[in-house]
Amino acid sequence: MVAVAFSGGVDSSVLAVCAKRSARVVAYTDYSDASGDGAKAKSAAASMGVEIVTTKVTERAVARELARLDLPFEPTIMDKSLWCLYSLAAQSAAAAGARVMLLGQLADELFGGYAKYSRALGAGGQAEAKAMMDADIGGYDGRGRVRDVGACSRWVQPMFPFGDPEVKEFAATLPLSFKITSSTRKAVLRRAAVILGVPEEIAASAKKAAQYSSGMQKLVAGSRF
Repeated sequence: MVAVAFSGGVDSSVLAVCAKRSARVVAYTDYSDASGDGAKAKSAAASMGVEIVTTKVTERAVARELARLDLPFEPTIMDKSLWCLYSLAAQSAAAAGARVMLLGQLADELFGGYAKYSRALGAGGQAEAKAMMDADIGGYDGRGRVRDVGACSRWVQPMFPFGDPEVKEFAATLPLSFKITSSTRKAVLRRAAVILGVPEEIAASAKKAAQYSSGMQKLVAGSRF
């Protein structure tokens, strides 16, 4: 079995449909009471024929995760939130027998998913947008990857398909206009998702950071840790 940290968005959906071609795939989603991620993820998984396990996160679970957070740098509230999100998903996956979990990190940096890239493109042109994206790609290994591996590796082996050198090299060859258009970010990835079998409504879904959409950051902010 291969686990996928699943939000119901285009990045994790691409991973799920690709992995499903050669393995049993189970999607894992954590969410709080105030979040709509659980229903969204269930609907997306059902439309692709993917098994899914959803877990409602409690304040106690967040406090437990924060108490054992261990990073070689001072974590921001975003770092704490994502640590909790991926650690809890990895625990659920390991309890079900998974040894590997796929995560969709770097899809936004490689394919222009963040709104700040569109703003940079409008303000400073392609050179400014590309420089920002390249800096974010380069910066992920030194911080984000350390956080995400630390969160997951106690339970499962985390894998980052979008961070594969061949994927990064391919993304670097694409014109910026394939990634960011006047109306769409991650345009080429969204088109590829549809070709791979992701329903169009999922492929076109708006980007929202996982720490917010899951409600995790709100729980972390309210914790004593």
